[in-house]
Amino acid sequence: MSINQTQLYDTLESLTQQADVQAEFIYGFLDAYGFAKSTITQIRNGGVRNVAKIGGDVGLKGQLYFHPAQAGESVHEAADRLKASDIIKTQKIRFVIVTDYKELVAYDLKADERMETPLTELHQLYSFFLPLAGLEKSYTHSESVADVKAAEKMGRLFDLIRERNQITTADEVHGLNVFLTRLLFCFFAEDTEIFARHQFSGAIKSTTREDGGDVAEFLGKLFAVLSEPEDGSLRLSMPAHLIAFPYVNGGLFAQQIVIPEFGARARRLLLECGTLDWSQINPDIFGSMFQAVIDEEQRSTMGQHYTSVSNIMKVIKPLFIDKLYAELERSRGSEKKLKDLLERVACIKVFDPACGSGNFLIIAYKELRRFEMEVFRALNEVSKQRVMFMTGIKLSQFYGIEIDDFAHEIALLSLWLVEHQMNTEFKVAFGYAEPLLPLKASGNIVHGNSLRLDWNDVCPITTDDEMYMIGNPPFVASGKDRSQEQGDDMALVFQGFDSYKDLDLVACWFWKGAQYIDGTRSELALVSTNSICQGEQVAMLWPSILNLGLHISFAYQPFKWKNSAKKNAAVHVVIVGLSANPSSRVLFKSIGNEWHAQIISNVSPYLLEGSNTVAYGRRKPIAQVTPFANGSIAADGGHLILDAAEREQLIASEPASAKWIKPYRGADDLLSGITRYCLWLANCSADELNCMPGVMKRVERVKATRLLSPKDQTKKKANTPHLFTEIRQPREGSYLAIPRTSSENRMYVPIGYVDSSVIANNDLQIIPNATLYEFGVLTSIMHNDWIRVVAGRMKSDYRYSASLVYNTFPWPEASEAQRAQIEALAEEVLMVRERYPEKSLADLYDLSCMPDSLTFAHKALDAAVERLYRSRPFRDTSERLDHLFARYEMLIEQERQLLAAQAATKKTRKPRASKTAA
Repeated sequence: MSINQTQLYDTLESLTQQADVQAEFIYGFLDAYGFAKSTITQIRNGGVRNVAKIGGDVGLKGQLYFHPAQAGESVHEAADRLKASDIIKTQKIRFVIVTDYKELVAYDLKADERMETPLTELHQLYSFFLPLAGLEKSYTHSESVADVKAAEKMGRLFDLIRERNQITTADEVHGLNVFLTRLLFCFFAEDTEIFARHQFSGAIKSTTREDGGDVAEFLGKLFAVLSEPEDGSLRLSMPAHLIAFPYVNGGLFAQQIVIPEFGARARRLLLECGTLDWSQINPDIFGSMFQAVIDEEQRSTMGQHYTSVSNIMKVIKPLFIDKLYAELERSRGSEKKLKDLLERVACIKVFDPACGSGNFLIIAYKELRRFEMEVFRALNEVSKQRVMFMTGIKLSQFYGIEIDDFAHEIALLSLWLVEHQMNTEFKVAFGYAEPLLPLKASGNIVHGNSLRLDWNDVCPITTDDEMYMIGNPPFVASGKDRSQEQGDDMALVFQGFDSYKDLDLVACWFWKGAQYIDGTRSELALVSTNSICQGEQVAMLWPSILNLGLHISFAYQPFKWKNSAKKNAAVHVVIVGLSANPSSRVLFKSIGNEWHAQIISNVSPYLLEGSNTVAYGRRKPIAQVTPFANGSIAADGGHLILDAAEREQLIASEPASAKWIKPYRGADDLLSGITRYCLWLANCSADELNCMPGVMKRVERVKATRLLSPKDQTKKKANTPHLFTEIRQPREGSYLAIPRTSSENRMYVPIGYVDSSVIANNDLQIIPNATLYEFGVLTSIMHNDWIRVVAGRMKSDYRYSASLVYNTFPWPEASEAQRAQIEALAEEVLMVRERYPEKSLADLYDLSCMPDSLTFAHKALDAAVERLYRSRPFRDTSERLDHLFARYEMLIEQERQLLAAQAATKKTRKPRASKTAA
C-alpha cells in the first residue's frame, strides 16, 4: 500500500474541521490511511468485517478498534479499559482509538506507545498511525526495556511540568533535575524489590486526584518520609500508605526542593512511566534523562556527553574485560589460580576523570561483577562441595571526577542502583545478596574540575596497581566554542608545549592521562573526536605522549558516534588505548557495518598500521615542486560577488561594468560546475568607478561591512573597498585548483585546471602554471592516500592544506621519460572527463557512479605513479603509506643533514682580513 503523506496530512486536517465530524470521522480516517473502499462500505452497512460488538464502535481484526466516547465518559478511562479488554486480545488489535470529538487518545499496542491530542491537531501526529498504511516504525535494538522510551517519557514529563510551572532560572532547572532524579529512583525501586511491587505508582494512582492538583503535596510528603528513619517522628505522623515506604537515606532525599505543580496530563504521564519495566534499567537512561532536562547551552558549556552501552563496551572490552576472560580460561581447573584471579579483581581500580552521570563506571562495575560470578562458577566446578560466595568487588574501587554538581549526584545514585541490580543478579545465581537500604557510601566520585585536580589525590596508583582509566571527556574545538576557563585549563595542562591551542579540549585528558600512568602498569582508553588523530593535531599531541614510552595498544578507526539521548549527539569519534607494555597491538576496522579486529605490529598516531612518524606542517614543500597558494579573499559581505542573474542585470543597467566582471569560483563551484561572478576592480581608476553608480553602490556597502569587522586588518582594508582584501590571483596562464574541503566518499579528491581569467576564492587552493606531471602525481592514489591520513577533517570530510598535505608530501624522483609517461596518462584522465560534459566533477568522482572509463584512466595513472616509488606494485593502502612515511623520514633527515652542513660551513669560514689605512 503506497500513500502520499502530504495528502494524508491535508486530508486529516480537513476531516477534523468538518461540521459532521462525528458521523464521518472513522470512515474518513480509514479512507485517509488507504483502506479499500469496499471495506469502508461494508463497515458503514454493518458487514461482518466489523468485529466490534458495541453499536457505533468499529473493529478491524489485526488492525484497529475505534470507540466514540459517550456523554460523560472519560476518553482516558475508556481507552485504558478498552486496551485491557478481551476483544483487543482475541482480535489481535494493534491500535486502540477513543475520541469524544474534542480529544483523541490512542494506543499502539505493538510499539507500546500512547498518544493524546486535541482532535483538531490530529493531522500533526499522522505518523503515529502510519503502520496502518504499511509504513512500519523503526525500532532500535536496546539491551534494556526501559531505556530510550523511558527517557523520552521523562523528557515529555519535564516539558509539561516546565510549561505549567514556568521554570526558567538555573536554580529552578537544577531543582527540577533533582526532582526527576528522585522520580527515577522511585520507579526503579518499585520494580526491583527496594519498594513493594508498584508501591510508588500505585500510591499516586489511588491517593491523588485525576486533575493532578494534589500530586505535588503527595510527593513532598513521600520524599520527607523516605529521608526519615523508621522511628522518626515526622514519618510516624504520616498516613499509613506513606509510612509503608522504607527509609532510604544516602542524601538522595535530604535536600529540600520545591515540588512542581502537576496537571491532569502530567499525572497521566507520570502513571504511564510507572507502567514501564524499570528493573533492567541501563545507565544511559540517566544520561538521556539528564540531556532531556538540561538546556542546550548548559550542556555545551559543561561538555556533558552520554555514551551508549555498546560504545562503552568498545572501550572496556579490549582494555581489560577480554584480558580477564582470557585469564579465566587459562585458570580453569586450578583452584589456586581461580582464587588468585578473584583477589586480583577485588583490587582492580577503575577511574573516569570526566565521568558525567557515571555511565562508564556503571558498565565497568556490572561487567566486573559478572566476570566475578563466572569465576565463582568455575570454582564450583573444581570444588568438592558447593561454596557460599560473597562478592569481593566494592564500589570504593571506582573513582571519578565530574565538574557539574547534579551530574556528580547522578553518578553516585547510579552506582547505588547498579550495586542493587548486580546484588539481585548475584542472588539469583548464588542464593544471597546484601540489602541495599539504607543507602551506604557510594563510589569515590569527586566534584571538581578534572583538569585542575591532581588525579593521584583522587585515585592514587602505585607502579604495581592495576588501574584502568576510561571515559568520554568533553569534545570542544578551538575558537568560540571554548570558554575562557577551558582555555586557561589547557594552558595549565600543556605547559611547555610550543603549540596546543588548536588541539581539541579532549586532548587534555590524553596528555594528563599519559603522564598519570607513566611508569606504572596501569592503562587507559578514551573516546575522542577523530580530530586528535588527523591533521595538524597529530604532530601537536602524539610525539609527546609516545616519547614517554607509551604505545597505542588498541584503537577504533573513526566512526559516527551516537548515543541513546533524547537529543542525540552525532560526531565522528575514535577510541584509543594507551599502555606502556601492551601484550598486542589491535586495530579495529569497520567493514560492512561490522567491526573487525586486526592484530598488527604497531598502531600509528594516525590509527593505521605503520610507524610512529608524524608529518609536521611546513612553510615550503619538502620536494622541489611549484609553490602552492591560497585563493583570493573578498571579505566584502557578498557585495562584490554576483550570480548569473545579478551579472546580467548589472551589465544591462551599466554596460561599462562588463569589463570589470570576471568569472569567480570556489570549491563548491569547481565541484558542481557552477560559475559565479565577481567585480574585479584591481586596475579600475577612480574616474571609471564613479561612472558606474551601480558598481559604486556595491563598493560603498563593502566599505561599511569592513568597518564593522572586529579585525583591525579588515577595517584598514575599508580604505580600498573596491579591492579584495587578499589578492593572490595568477596574472596569466592557468592554475591547478584543489578544493579546500572534499567529501570522504571519493577515492580521488577532484582537482582541475582553471584559466587565470577565473578568480579563485579562498575555498580553492591553487598551483599557478602547474605541469601535467604535477597534476598526475597529485591526482594519483599515492597522494590521495597521503591526504586521507595527514589532512585535517571537517566532520568526516578532508581539509586539504598547503602546509600539512602539499608541503609534506614525499614526491618521488622521476626521469624525463617517466615524467613524460605520467603527463601522457594525466592528459588521458582530463580527456576522459571531457567526454562527460553534462557531469560535474562531483558527479564524476562520486564512488557510486564514477564512469568506468574514468576509473580505468585513473588506475593506469596510479600504477605509473607507484612505479616511480618502487618497481613492484603496492599491496594496499597500508603498504603505500608505510613507503611514503619511510620516504618522508628520509627526506627530512637529508634536509636536516644539509642544514647542519651549511651551518658548519658558516662557522668554519674565516673572516676576510680588513684593509687598514697606510
